[in-house]
Amino acid sequence: MGSVTGLEIPLCLECIEWAKSEKRTFLTQALEGRLILLYHANGDYSQALATVNRVMKELKKMDDKQLLMEVQLSESKVYHTLSNVPKARAALTSARTTANSIYVPPKLQ
Repeated sequence: MGSVTGLEIPLCLECIEWAKSEKRTFLTQALEGRLILLYHANGDYSQALATVNRVMKELKKMDDKQLLMEVQLSESKVYHTLSNVPKARAALTSARTTANSIYVPPKLQ
């Protein structure tokens, strides 16, 4: 991942705003998925979880199962870092259920 300079989060937020203004919903969701990982890498877990909750609602409406699975895995990472094992396990179970309904590349397995 490599969040080195500290400019990644503001840049990602700026790109998300641009994508929203251009009405590029899939790009917006992909960038928000990346933003969750950046928040996790920087230790801002409350922002990561707030973003997860918002993005998951949108992804379920759009039925983008691949990105939904990646967001669920990110959610599990955040909960595991916070030592909330039951919620981390629940997120992993949701990701596995989603993964069973789509093709998952070997890299993600």
